[in-house]
Amino acid sequence: MQKILVWVVVLALILIGGYWYMNGGSMSGSSMGSYAYMCDDGSEFSMSPSEDVMSLTITPGNGAKFSEMTLSKDESASMEMGGQHFQGDGVTFVGAGEEVQLTVNDVKTVCNPVPSTESPPWNWGDAGEGGSMKPDVGLVVSESIVGKWQSTEDEKFIREFKDDATAVDMYEGEDDSNGTWKVFTAANPVDVDFTIESDAVYVQMMFEGMDAPLHFKVSKLTPDELELIFMDRGGVLMFKAVQ
Repeated sequence: MQKILVWVVVLALILIGGYWYMNGGSMSGSSMGSYAYMCDDGSEFSMSPSEDVMSLTITPGNGAKFSEMTLSKDESASMEMGGQHFQGDGVTFVGAGEEVQLTVNDVKTVCNPVPSTESPPWNWGDAGEGGSMKPDVGLVVSESIVGKWQSTEDEKFIREFKDDATAVDMYEGEDDSNGTWKVFTAANPVDVDFTIESDAVYVQMMFEGMDAPLHFKVSKLTPDELELIFMDRGGVLMFKAVQ
């Protein structure tokens, strides 16, 4: 009887030790696994959800600008805006489908699962499951407007939006004005003298030598065409993409 008891204790220790080893040497942590992500800005991180998925731990990888932390689910934001929202210490994590939108100190980036042969990517739910995420149109415009655009009214004029938030106006191939640009919306506004429409996207530009910035409403943006309504002086600027 004593020998049987000894073997039971030994077996229990083996099982406990195996669990401890499989969980990275810790008895705490998520048993739901860890999922790696690669973001559009080149940074990496991994996500480990809790068993009830009411919180998750994000662990930074290459290029990530945050420390390891646990984020709590924001039920009200998830219900109101769609997607699964988690927040904490200046970081917002929004998951919809397999895609994640990560915001660190107001800087947003889109992240996607790193392919793995060991497990499928975590899915936060689609529209039919209540997990849809409204697209950030400001972010979409910020990414899509980058490039050179030639005026359809004066082919000698080219405006370039660079991905480092600088801009160049060129005339007859020569730099005419240098400045900066940023996209804003009602959700992420700037100080302007006009009413910002809730469903509109705008561009603010500031060129060297100017006392005040210029503001444009984006009325059309496709891979080939760009139309900007001049909010300060009126009129429409129409461009075509420079290939």
